[in-house]
Amino acid sequence: MTVNRPDNILAYDEMDLKLGIKSSLPRVKSTLALAILLWECSDHPAELVYSTQYGSGTVMDSQLEQWAIDYLEDICGEEHITPDHLIEVFNQNQLFKSQMEALMVAFELIWKLAKASFVDPTKAASAERTGGVRFPKKLTYSVNIDIVHSVIRSNEDAYLRVLLAWTGFDVHTDPECEKTLLYLLTALSESAVFKLSDGGRDVIFNQNSIYRKLLETAGAVDVNGDVEAKGPLRILKSMLSEDMNPYLQYSNGSVTASALNSENIEDYQKRVDTLLRLYATKVIGLEDLEADREGISLGNEGISPGNLEESRVSGGANILLYGVPGSGKSWTIEHEYCGAESHVERLVFHPDYTYSDFVGQIMPDVDGEGLVTYRFTPGPFTTILRDAYRNPTQEYILIIEEINRGNAPAIFGEVFQLLDRTSRPKKDREVVYPSGTSEYGITNRYMAAEVYGDGGHKVRIPSNLSIIGTMNTSDQNVFTLDTAFQRRWNMRLIENTFENVRGSLAEAAILDTGVSWRAFCTTINKIVVGGKAKMASAEDKRLGVYFVRESDLAYDEGANSADNDLRGEYNALLRAERGGNLTPEQRARLYEIREALKRIRRFPEKVIKYLWDDAFKFNPQDLFDTIRFDNLEDVIRHFVFSYGRSRFDIFKQTVREAFFSQ
Repeated sequence: MTVNRPDNILAYDEMDLKLGIKSSLPRVKSTLALAILLWECSDHPAELVYSTQYGSGTVMDSQLEQWAIDYLEDICGEEHITPDHLIEVFNQNQLFKSQMEALMVAFELIWKLAKASFVDPTKAASAERTGGVRFPKKLTYSVNIDIVHSVIRSNEDAYLRVLLAWTGFDVHTDPECEKTLLYLLTALSESAVFKLSDGGRDVIFNQNSIYRKLLETAGAVDVNGDVEAKGPLRILKSMLSEDMNPYLQYSNGSVTASALNSENIEDYQKRVDTLLRLYATKVIGLEDLEADREGISLGNEGISPGNLEESRVSGGANILLYGVPGSGKSWTIEHEYCGAESHVERLVFHPDYTYSDFVGQIMPDVDGEGLVTYRFTPGPFTTILRDAYRNPTQEYILIIEEINRGNAPAIFGEVFQLLDRTSRPKKDREVVYPSGTSEYGITNRYMAAEVYGDGGHKVRIPSNLSIIGTMNTSDQNVFTLDTAFQRRWNMRLIENTFENVRGSLAEAAILDTGVSWRAFCTTINKIVVGGKAKMASAEDKRLGVYFVRESDLAYDEGANSADNDLRGEYNALLRAERGGNLTPEQRARLYEIREALKRIRRFPEKVIKYLWDDAFKFNPQDLFDTIRFDNLEDVIRHFVFSYGRSRFDIFKQTVREAFFSQ
């Protein structure tokens, strides 16, 4: 007799935190309230299709309308709310008005009440990002809604009134019931993760981080960051502004402890900390389970390896973008090849980068008993190959910047063979592989064990994994990409043109010269191309249209000197500083000049130095006035300490005239 026992625990896919989504969710309290009300009035389903198409927007499904009217009939009668008005207000809720991505962030990432998705499964989550059209959606609820329900059922009439008030109706409510719901929703949101920008770094934090900082410093905590808030951070600011966290007060990006709970926040923070530690519990032994050949432990929820390829995204490719430095290769990848839902990994090849770094290597490992063992540690290629194989419906992209700065054929090793991709579906041993899969498999037992859980499995690049490389043509002599390697890539030249460059960069003036970056760059590049006879690979020496940023061109007024002699003023202050004779005013002025010079030097140290040391290394007289300036030090010094057009005195007269004539 067969004993019916449970299977091994499912290894669910990790959730994409979507920290960079730009869509926001205003009136978040109202949105949550309606999602809860609709679940209550529809007899607690696992999945609820709640909207239907109406013109370019969506409204409540007609059957759901009737359920809501019937369920709330008594309260609406007491509060004089007509059925038409009830549905009218519901249909104006952000549950129907907001983009899918904002709903995903709120329901999936913050409160984990439900998974939000389109009724049409073929639509990408970003389908509503442009155009203003909304599509029918559904909610697949989690057990967190059962927790909310257990509170509501204790005093159903009172809690339904609170939810109706949250959705926008003027009804009588019990303050204690409202407080209970707020405490509950706050507890459900404690595992949510947010991201803000702090100078040059990203800070990934949760509400527990805020509690700790408040307790440590007793000062307000800034959650604005240095750049525009995105994704969950926007919703955090919305929920705090609506007083949804009873422990916190919020105003203009600044968070303080709530006066009502200032004495309780320390104990609450400790409970939150304990909860998060329990969430992080590891199931001992799970990582040692041999991969189930029926697909249970592959992280794709029951899809067997034999069926993986049927559901896999097709069309994977190897693409190599090449062009002059600063022509916009990385920008093109981000805007033309990477979608909102793409899983992207980026790495950079360099002369010391090896096969072991890329694919993986055997490394010593000390076990719990102190014994040294050796195990395969996967590199970024094997890791993304594994993730792409186990998640067939998702697109993965591996970006390799500066691919020819490393010895690419040596770094790829036998993986080189996998770059041959099928142009149509291919059947091999009863498995039909989609177009874009590796034409041939290779034998590598370490990679195979990591990816498939079977060391004897042939390794292939799956069709949902693309590899995109970038190559500066001016660096072709670093490591040559042979013909056999290049033919396995779809080559694309990124033209060096200002046609699609944002105006804020193209038309930005270089410091105080009045000459735009477009005019400067175009003039220089004409001279470079015109010097083919004297310059090897002349086209590769051109300035890329994105060679600089707006910040490299900005002028600092602190460099203005009363007598237009910045160098003289600067040297006089330096002498006074060395002699210890600086007055407070002189010290402040010296600091101002130094800061201004740091900013002014960005352009010449990046652009002028490149032109002198590289592009015109063997023929500087074709561009520079080498009679007056015969070394780079003189060139940089004159440019930095001059004003206006005179900065360009370092160039030949014909070059200067070309700048000013455009």
